[in-house]
Amino acid sequence: MIWSTQSFKERGGSRPRAVGSIAAAIVLLVMLAVVAALAYVFLWQEETDALSNATFEDVLKEVCSRPRLPMLEYRGVNSFFEYLTNSDDDHCYSWVEFGGEKIPVPSQSEKECADEVRKAKYICFNEEYEMTHDPCLVYSFDKDADSQFERDMQLFSCEVHAFDPERVMEGEHVQRSEFWKEHAWTISEMPYDKPEDDGHVQRRRSLDYVLSALGHLGKEIKYLKSDLEGREWILLKQIIMHHKLADVRQIGVRLHVPTTVNKMSGEARHQYFARLFLVFQGLQCAGYKYVLGRPIRYYKGAIRIPEMNRTFYPAYEVNWAKVL
Repeated sequence: MIWSTQSFKERGGSRPRAVGSIAAAIVLLVMLAVVAALAYVFLWQEETDALSNATFEDVLKEVCSRPRLPMLEYRGVNSFFEYLTNSDDDHCYSWVEFGGEKIPVPSQSEKECADEVRKAKYICFNEEYEMTHDPCLVYSFDKDADSQFERDMQLFSCEVHAFDPERVMEGEHVQRSEFWKEHAWTISEMPYDKPEDDGHVQRRRSLDYVLSALGHLGKEIKYLKSDLEGREWILLKQIIMHHKLADVRQIGVRLHVPTTVNKMSGEARHQYFARLFLVFQGLQCAGYKYVLGRPIRYYKGAIRIPEMNRTFYPAYEVNWAKVL
């Protein structure tokens, strides 16, 4: 911009035309920003309307039509456990542990008298994930009184949103600290309130609802954590269903497989794990690399897989990292 001082003097000190030009430019930029915001909301609404009629299988087909990573193939129950027990240990060269209160728990092992349980989450600190850069947004879906992870992350200056209807009793939303907010919501395939026998209401919310309600549409979520005692499979499906609405960089969940599968027939077991394997396929197609898997050794029971003549633990701590 070139200022016209001569025009300023000739007009007897009137404001230069350049000032008016700047004001006009600012107004134009504001209008463009408003239009862009409205366009984003419109596109999100279209996306939401389309997804409201789409099944998980529909979205999976669309995501896997252009996979970001090589497709996974389900060849039977063994495919599920081969994937679960073979993470890519070379992808992340730097790990940092958050949370983790040591709690002595009787071991299920005949060789050990006790295990020390560390309820910790590991986060990949490779340079490309920019964990030390702002803004840092973290989601935590839990059914656990232990909040050490959330405290650690907010001390790390991350904005933490925790979702646990059993822990949040004061209201629907509670501000625990400057960077830590809790919500009385649990994950669901659609948003609705479920009445309970004691007169309370369980607020179930889909991921797209959560993102919209909290103003996080289009935002980068650096880490999404979960320990939902089985409902994590719904959460993982929601991440795939709504992968265009937010940029989730890393996922750390505790996966549960019920021991009731031991009572299933061979065909029923085959179909059950085929449905779960769709989640692994969707994450792979969406660009999430399976980077860490650890069995939870203190859980009672075991998963017996006659097809492999092996037993497996009923719960695993697993991590996925998006390939950038």
